[in-house]
Amino acid sequence: MKKIIFFIVSLALVASCTTFKKVQVIKEALSKKDTSSVQLISEKSKVDSSSIVKNIVDKLAQTKIDFNTMNARLKVDYESANNADNYIVNLSLVKDSAIYITIRGAMGVIGLKALVNKDSVVLIYPLRKNKNIERKSLSYLQEVLKIPFSFTTLQDLLIGNPIYMDKAKLVSYKVNNNKLEVGLIGDLFKYLIVLNEDHTKILQLKLDDIDITQHRTCAISYSNHVTVNQYQFPLNRELIISAQSRLELHMEVKEFNFNEPLKYTFGVPRPGKRK
Repeated sequence: MKKIIFFIVSLALVASCTTFKKVQVIKEALSKKDTSSVQLISEKSKVDSSSIVKNIVDKLAQTKIDFNTMNARLKVDYESANNADNYIVNLSLVKDSAIYITIRGAMGVIGLKALVNKDSVVLIYPLRKNKNIERKSLSYLQEVLKIPFSFTTLQDLLIGNPIYMDKAKLVSYKVNNNKLEVGLIGDLFKYLIVLNEDHTKILQLKLDDIDITQHRTCAISYSNHVTVNQYQFPLNRELIISAQSRLELHMEVKEFNFNEPLKYTFGVPRPGKRK
């Protein structure tokens, strides 16, 4: 069950790198509804197609869900080479401050609670008789996941905001089945992003380590988006991680709300005291 906590807090690790294609004209990639963009392409030399694609990607990277608090209940199916299981996960998140995670297994029994803040992680195992509380620095999760991230990155992962894309460089794009596929490269990762027809939603986000010695590829897909104010929030997410072994995580958001009182918080015993 401890592995689940690491994958819950890494909702958007991504991947399986495919070979990037040469930059090609993208006139057919633009939705017919987006008449302003189509006009830009048709005007001689004013704006090239790569600039239009870059603007689309930059807009997605910068458009993040704005919130103060979030509550959510998720159904999670987990499968590895050795076992498979399913859980109910409750989340409460305070922006830029704290993430509360409660994981329930069979018969609704709580197997693990976790509190993540800007510099530490507290793991609580209610079923243990001894040593039922573990306190770790945030770097502990970084070591387990082998991904350099901050609390803000974790927060964006859980909310469904793009990660690590702010400084990524556009290297390729093409149209496949009326969907725009964009290749990016950043300081840490190579990306392949698949957008829906009108370029308002990320459907697939794939990521591969630039450091080939890591031997890790990941892939995440988003579906069943709902509108939250002017933002798109995906209710269904599938995460596949392939490294030394293969792990799959299927997540379905059953209930959620933003900017309401926290619902799934819990107390954490002081050091030296047993809950």
